[in-house]
Amino acid sequence: MSMKDSKPNLSNFQITGIVERLFGFTPSSIRPLPSYDDQNFIVTTLEGKEYVLKVMNSEISLDLSLLELQTDIMNFLQKRGLPVQTVLPTLTGQLMSLEEIDCGFGVKSYMVRLMTYLPGTVLGKMTCTPQILYETGKIAATVDNVLLQMEHPCLESLQRKNFIWSLASVPLLKQYLPVIDGDPMQQIVKGVIEQYQIQVEPKLSSFRKCINHGDFNDHNILVESDDSSNYKIADLLSCLIHG
Repeated sequence: MSMKDSKPNLSNFQITGIVERLFGFTPSSIRPLPSYDDQNFIVTTLEGKEYVLKVMNSEISLDLSLLELQTDIMNFLQKRGLPVQTVLPTLTGQLMSLEEIDCGFGVKSYMVRLMTYLPGTVLGKMTCTPQILYETGKIAATVDNVLLQMEHPCLESLQRKNFIWSLASVPLLKQYLPVIDGDPMQQIVKGVIEQYQIQVEPKLSSFRKCINHGDFNDHNILVESDDSSNYKIADLLSCLIHG
């Protein structure tokens, strides 16, 4: 299934109906958020409270073990003091709800989650200082260390063959090199892939596997100023977790 066919395309009217039925409030406003293959919204209550509604694409929505694991990992990190979103229950106490929805491609199943909204500025829009780069590296290491303690019956669901976001699948990126034809960066990317195939791929079986964030980039990190006019990490976005 192509991303075009699996990515949801819900209208504000459909979002309003889902929020009212599953979570018991009527949004006063609905604002879209960027997303690669899902659909994200900021939904605001009449009282002014803000939440993030995430509608997963129809392909991953069928992988219940993986989605359960992602949800539990977010809650695991949040309970240990990491700045991540908390998944909120439906009126019936469920942390996810599989909904049958027609987005214009016929009726398909989409997993829906409501999460806390944490304000902040995307790191990619900031001028990076040594201090904020240090904080970013520190929190990445902290997440990795905390996840070493994670035990879950669905951990095997992370082992997805030919999953393009996995560091074990770097050679799959070669098919996208023509997208940057003429860009000087193309040779750099090509060189990295080639070095991976020469230096890393033959040794993959000897490397220790672990759980990590998997999409730790400057558009999934929110920062905010603190009392000393410096910046601190306010939130880690995205549920991409790799094994």
